[in-house]
Amino acid sequence: MATPLDAAARALALQVNRDTVLQARAALLDEARRLDLELDKRAHAFGGVGECGGDPVSPEAAGAFNERINALVMSCRDYNRDLHAAAYALDATARVYGYTDDEIAASYRPGS
Repeated sequence: MATPLDAAARALALQVNRDTVLQARAALLDEARRLDLELDKRAHAFGGVGECGGDPVSPEAAGAFNERINALVMSCRDYNRDLHAAAYALDATARVYGYTDDEIAASYRPGS
């Protein structure tokens, strides 16, 4: 099922031209890199939801919360993978506009 975000992304893709294709690619890669860093930083710091108390419900509740949190993180990683894929799909578009692989690669330098 298509979402409003899918429609917005398609509309943006239609607006890429020779002057903007490398900037769009760089923006997607920059956002994907930022999300990668945040997800990795948070993943290493998160030890899971612990039991709230000694009651019989706490272990099951903690497990359920951890499952939901892990599913949400996986959803974020899937979204981020889509950002990477969209950026790299613009490589082909940039080639059609006459950019070389070196120019495409040079259009984005992480951390710059």
